[in-house]
Amino acid sequence: MNLLSTKRSILLAALLTCAPMARAAESNLEFDSGTQGWQTVLDGVMGGLSTGRIEAGDGGTLRFSGELSLENNGGFSQIRTSVPEGTFDGASGLVLRVKGDGRNYQCDIRSSRLRLMAGGYQRVFATKAGEWTEIEIPFSECVANSFGQRVRNAPSLDPASIESVGITLSDKKEGPFAIEVDWIRPTGKAAAPSSPNSLAAVATKANLTTLLALVKASGIDFPAGTKLTIFAPTNEAFAKLPKDQVEFLTSAKGKSTLQAILKHHVVGQSVGSAAVLERRRLAALSGQSLDIDPAALSIDGARLVATDVAFDGGLVHVIDAVMVPELRSIEQIVAEDERFTTLRAAIEAAGIGSQLGSRNPGPWTLLAPSNQAFSAIPADALKELLQDRPALTAVLVAHVLPTAIRREDMLAQGSARTLMGDGSVAFALEAGAITVAGARLEVADIEAANGVIHVIDRVLPAQSAATTTMPVPSMPQRARQAAAILELAIERGVPRFNAGDQASCAALYELAITSVVVLGADAIGNAAAAELAAALKKGAEHEDAAERAWVYRRAMDRTLGSMAELMAPVE
Repeated sequence: MNLLSTKRSILLAALLTCAPMARAAESNLEFDSGTQGWQTVLDGVMGGLSTGRIEAGDGGTLRFSGELSLENNGGFSQIRTSVPEGTFDGASGLVLRVKGDGRNYQCDIRSSRLRLMAGGYQRVFATKAGEWTEIEIPFSECVANSFGQRVRNAPSLDPASIESVGITLSDKKEGPFAIEVDWIRPTGKAAAPSSPNSLAAVATKANLTTLLALVKASGIDFPAGTKLTIFAPTNEAFAKLPKDQVEFLTSAKGKSTLQAILKHHVVGQSVGSAAVLERRRLAALSGQSLDIDPAALSIDGARLVATDVAFDGGLVHVIDAVMVPELRSIEQIVAEDERFTTLRAAIEAAGIGSQLGSRNPGPWTLLAPSNQAFSAIPADALKELLQDRPALTAVLVAHVLPTAIRREDMLAQGSARTLMGDGSVAFALEAGAITVAGARLEVADIEAANGVIHVIDRVLPAQSAATTTMPVPSMPQRARQAAAILELAIERGVPRFNAGDQASCAALYELAITSVVVLGADAIGNAAAAELAAALKKGAEHEDAAERAWVYRRAMDRTLGSMAELMAPVE
């Protein structure tokens, strides 16, 4: 990475640290439905080497861990989330339920009335190693600090002006740390009176009490400030579910599955029944589509029995069955579908199945060649490809898009970048059929828990192989291509990691490294090739996704630093 891009990255990180955070649609301070909305801020913005990662803990908690380093003027690791202004209006402070490691942390609060280059209203609190404790943070005891120094003449913290809340470790002690947060709640704030048109009130009146109980048991939070449409199964619909299935869904292990099922009954906009029946499908909060049959008055096979029941957050349409989304990952579907036996063998040979598995939420789009598509490749050539892992990986990466694109959106979108961003596929209409990079779409929109699958009638070439008639790039050109792949992966991976999605970040980094290794040592240098190959091996040894991501990231950074000479133009 050249000096200019490095400075630009540091400046961007610094601006993100100092500027007020973007407004969130809702605050997430309970963690029952995950760690969405939280991100890490590290001392790397100042050249430091501290690490920090966010994980969802068992039972609906947030776990913040890493290693504090004092090298290169570093010494802090932080997590934070934005909250809508007014969230804490009328509160006198916060209460945090945490389990720490015996170190002293600080609650870090940002206010719209005092924007600082670095810092905020802070109060240090102690933790007890391995013990859950409730920490009270009175707003009156929070002191405005910037760069570790108290801000003179700073106004008192106004609870109504709070726009973000965070936890920082900066105790000047090197070494590993870990703190787990169960919840963060305001104190001294009276609860708002329940509305007669709240979801709870409407569900009780409409005899949808089973749905209401399951929503409460799941701990799910619907988007705030957005009108919703809820397709609500009747009590009788839930009673049809097998007893063992209900027991699983209401257990701790089944919580995430229950949340996925409930999200499949919610659309992120208010849609009246007439408008529903004018559409072919609706996108549910599960990320999957709900198919609509106007003639049968049904949604995903469930029949509408009552419509347009208004509540404070939108509309409820009552249905007579529970709609279950696809709970299998792309990897599982490919493994179980007889149309994809050759594709399954290719994915296993390349070792990238886990990248499309349940640990990586995506969303992904897999352009899946059928068995017939692979049969068009001469047997000897196919055998050779399956035995050449780097070449095979390069081919398979050309079939994965880092977003979920459904058939009805393809022509409007026109094209899409492939996973590693070094090429794209074009969507077109040819002879009445949609094509993807010239391959005919045979079956579209096979839903998966982490994306969508489209069956295509031929195998797409690797992006680098798609231009074999062109001259072979010179070494500097190939080095720049390798650097572009790594930089793009970092650009796409960092937001995923900071949002708590370490698994997909690690998968993205792994595929980027694999693609660069395919370019060969003459493109990236022998030392870099060895560095990346070692990182792939070391990363595979880690069960923890965050650790894998860090192994890959450090190797990528060192590789970019060592490639400066290779990227210099040839005289």
